[in-house]
Amino acid sequence: MELKSLFLLFFLLYFSGCAAAPSSVSKELSLDEIIQQTAEKIEERLEHGTMVALINVSSPSDRFSEYVLTYLESILVNNGKLIVLDRSNLDKIRQELGFQLSGEVNDESAKAIGKMLGAGAIITGTLINVGDSYRLTLKAINVETATVIASYPADIPNNNRLRALLASGNTATATANRQTPASAQPAPAYKIGDAGPAGGLIFYDKGNSTGGWRYLEAAPASTEWTAPGSTTSVGIWNNGITRRVGDGKENTKIFMNAFQQRGGGINTAAWLCDNLVVNGFDDWFLPSLDEVLYIYNNLYSKGIGDFKNTNYWSSTWDNHGQVYINFSNGLDRGTISYEEYRYQVRAVRRF
Repeated sequence: MELKSLFLLFFLLYFSGCAAAPSSVSKELSLDEIIQQTAEKIEERLEHGTMVALINVSSPSDRFSEYVLTYLESILVNNGKLIVLDRSNLDKIRQELGFQLSGEVNDESAKAIGKMLGAGAIITGTLINVGDSYRLTLKAINVETATVIASYPADIPNNNRLRALLASGNTATATANRQTPASAQPAPAYKIGDAGPAGGLIFYDKGNSTGGWRYLEAAPASTEWTAPGSTTSVGIWNNGITRRVGDGKENTKIFMNAFQQRGGGINTAAWLCDNLVVNGFDDWFLPSLDEVLYIYNNLYSKGIGDFKNTNYWSSTWDNHGQVYINFSNGLDRGTISYEEYRYQVRAVRRF
């Protein structure tokens, strides 16, 4: 009986020890889990409310790059800790600077793109083959200093899902297959810097006429004013005001509606633009923040248009007031909600 008891005790101890022993095989993370963890780490390193632009992921496939950027964007937007800039604004910049969603973009170029978008930080990535697996590295770069704020590499299992995402093939080949023959592409009627129909300067070309317009034209320098912001509309940032390219016209309408309802607004920035008539054209408006940034990059920085080295109003508002851009460097963005501040105003129109 004693021998049987000892044998039973040994048996129980052995198998309980096996059950308690930790597994030597760690859990392999999926691509989605890697993106989720990277998003959390980037959020930890950036200040709450930082404006970020998702630029590109260098990889063998546009399909893979689009998947990573779209999923990362949805996570950051839903978490609400960072302000994610609309990636549709990148389309025009890609055309102008000649980079692709899955192509190589060096840190200096990414910094310049971030400035054009008004971002505080940009996010880029690379996918490289490492034998039987792939390594994805996503990093956040400070636009002001061009320093890397966060960089997170992770190995991705080379499974059926990854192979499906990479199945679109070589980026250069895929891009070439998607291109329309040059003979089928309509030549633009205007180039950046050309004189527009109203006698101003073209500073933005959308590349197509969706929404009833393709170009943005800045008014002639002779029409420029020094004027206060539209302070009678404090609080209208909750009523559709945005910073996007193409939205300055709608922003200005919101200002004008507020003036009609509350009174005032005469000779303020938005009022002056809305009432401007140049060479028979009366469809002018106060540009949005992103539209002012395009004026800065495509006209002022090239010495075109007789813009001044000072602050220019936009029609964008945030919780602190009306947004302006300092043209001395194109980076300093401020908000003012007091009428005594008078900055430069240059109207624009779209057509």
